[in-house]
Amino acid sequence: MLRTLPGWCCLAGKVVARSSRGLLKGRRPCVGGPPQAGRFMSSPGSPHLGPAGPEEEDALLKEWALVVSPFGLLKACLPCHLTVGPLDPHKYPDSDRVLVALRGRRSVPQPASDRPLLVNYDEAQKEVTIVSDGMDNTASLDVRIPIKYDLDVKTSGNGSVKIEQMECASCKVETEKGTSVLRSIKSQKIDIRAKGGKVVCLETLQGNTDIHVSQESSVNVEKLQGSSINIASENGLLKAEYLYADSSFLTSVAGDILLGNVHGDITLETKTGSITVDSSEGSLKASTCQGEIDTYVIRQTGEVNLISQEGSITVKVPATLQVSLKLSGTKVEVSPEVQLQDIQTVSREDRVIVTGHMDQKDEKGKCIKAETQYGTVNLKSQSWFQSLKLKIP
Repeated sequence: MLRTLPGWCCLAGKVVARSSRGLLKGRRPCVGGPPQAGRFMSSPGSPHLGPAGPEEEDALLKEWALVVSPFGLLKACLPCHLTVGPLDPHKYPDSDRVLVALRGRRSVPQPASDRPLLVNYDEAQKEVTIVSDGMDNTASLDVRIPIKYDLDVKTSGNGSVKIEQMECASCKVETEKGTSVLRSIKSQKIDIRAKGGKVVCLETLQGNTDIHVSQESSVNVEKLQGSSINIASENGLLKAEYLYADSSFLTSVAGDILLGNVHGDITLETKTGSITVDSSEGSLKASTCQGEIDTYVIRQTGEVNLISQEGSITVKVPATLQVSLKLSGTKVEVSPEVQLQDIQTVSREDRVIVTGHMDQKDEKGKCIKAETQYGTVNLKSQSWFQSLKLKIP
């Protein structure tokens, strides 16, 4: 059974349509003549002029059922809310259906001639298209497709997108002010764009990922895993709990960058925001003009280079880390728990430069560099357990 979307609304009537390959078993044919092959236009229901009751706020208005290939592409361009998920494998073991449900308020009249909703399947191209540029933007569509279908979906205005549990070669999502929610996605390529709306990634997204948002859009990620990860924002927050990638690049003009556990080679840049990394394993380059930097380097496989023009820098390391350090700022403070060896301190005008190494010198020449023009550099010792930030009653 198709899942409903509480609170997402629109028009009237209920139609079970045909697919381009014939009428589905168990479906009654639509009256009024045969539909066009593979193409379905929304038709008006009886307008209801009275006030909308609670039962009308999320009414099932229309349904479509298409017979399709197990592999293909879903293209959608809508002004309303859209949810996409896989077919129930027990009900549809052949993965050869696309099920579409339109929900909304029965009290909203919507003439088909003025505000069409087109649902079409091109058998030759193996492409399902869902298009409307004038339907009520409080409506919602729920689409169930074969799990391997590629996705290219776009909403306008406040239309939100939710995609979950898909396994495809390409997943492309574009919104304006609406929220994008992606949950448990496996894809070779994930491409997300937003112009003011939030981007939320739940559970794990696997695949090379590009997320580009503008205006006040924020990005909140639970776990990203892939060879390449690129995330860019203007004024919004960039937050990720886990990043596992060979190469990651995160940049923001004015937003903060807050990361949990990151693995691999990662570059972080922001002009006025601050940067926080709870745990880094790999190489790390972080730079900001006006913000602060706070990072814990648990294991280093490459360069760690931290630069802030005006803000302070805090570097936390485990006591057993074998690494050289070069710390530069208006003031350099080293915690007593950190056992630096071969310390050299150089003072130049209003700057202090401290060099040394921890434990034993690393044969590969690994080095942590922290430099701030007008701030303070703090070097502290922290264990892995402390990095978990557990609250013990």
